[in-house]
Amino acid sequence: MSELDPRSLIFVAGLLGLLCSAILFMLRRSFPPSIGGLNEWSWGLSGMVIASALFGMTGAIPDLFCIVIANVMLVGGIMSFYAGFRRFAGLPSHGRLLKMVLLLVTAHVVWFTYLAPHYPTRALLVTLTNTVLFFACTVLVYRTTGATLAGRFTCLVFIGIGMVSAFRIGMLLLNFDTPTSVFGATPMQKIYLAALAFSVLAITLGAIMLANERLRAELEFIASHDQLSKAYARGAFIDMLARELGRSLHTGKPLALLMCDLDSFKSINDRFGHAVGDRVIIDFVQRAQEVLRNSDCLGRYGGEEFVIFLPDTSVRDAEAIARRLCNHIAGSAHDPALPHYTVSIGLATAQEGTMEVDTLLSAADAALYCAKANGRNRVELARRQPRHYAAA
Repeated sequence: MSELDPRSLIFVAGLLGLLCSAILFMLRRSFPPSIGGLNEWSWGLSGMVIASALFGMTGAIPDLFCIVIANVMLVGGIMSFYAGFRRFAGLPSHGRLLKMVLLLVTAHVVWFTYLAPHYPTRALLVTLTNTVLFFACTVLVYRTTGATLAGRFTCLVFIGIGMVSAFRIGMLLLNFDTPTSVFGATPMQKIYLAALAFSVLAITLGAIMLANERLRAELEFIASHDQLSKAYARGAFIDMLARELGRSLHTGKPLALLMCDLDSFKSINDRFGHAVGDRVIIDFVQRAQEVLRNSDCLGRYGGEEFVIFLPDTSVRDAEAIARRLCNHIAGSAHDPALPHYTVSIGLATAQEGTMEVDTLLSAADAALYCAKANGRNRVELARRQPRHYAAA
């Protein structure tokens, strides 16, 4: 550490920031707009690059640029990171609040640069603001993606730079190891600048990892869900049903399957158009999820047909859930502009082990046919519960 002077550390931070900013500016075009934050992260790094360049020219250019604007760009860059993480989490950016804080920081820097020149006091508020932003980013990332590898890595980076910044605040308050300028070659100043240089690269890496995780999750969702209704697609649902049947075999717990069909759906399309029919399908999924439990799984089987499996659910409980669903759908739709519609439901269960997926689906479909034949808007149970069990 003794071989490195603050000017070299500032140069390294600027160089890393420039590289990382270029990477993020290129990557943001490759990610869908649904992944927010990339623009803010890119501009935040750009602000830190400009700040590093201006800090590095201290003594060669006026204080307005190398002190006032440099500090404003540094704090503004970190604020942009914070706003980016809020966008990534789907939250408001708090732009007005951040601008007010930045204005106060600017006034503070101007005061202690021109009216009462004192570097430690000037550095204190700047470091305090950055520290609060670092820990705010930690909390935000942890709440949003803390359970993932990228989330844990990014949290550790922010915790690390936040702790270094907090330690620097303590040193400034105690007037211990205090530099008199940005180039003050004290051990704490070198550690702080080195931490900033490292954090630029580490935060960028964490941001890219988070964006890639989000992209992968979105692609997996697209592959496994119906694009109109957002229910599980038929193939993904059947795969999940097969796994649940296997679990039922080992635990001995029952599994119920509901086959649902929207009544007279063709007439809705004919009378109101396919756009309204699509909205009815979306409305059904939304309202069905209000009745179903978190463990239940809803899939679109095809057209206006949907399937639902209910894990660890007896015939009696499954029938109660199906009737609640039938009554709920018969009520008013979320959108008053939609036509009134109802649903018919066929119920089949797998007990004492498991059975073939096709057999269970056929039993529920036969029960659904009975519900349709008996007047619609009703629940019918499979008359004879199938007993064709899969091999263990």
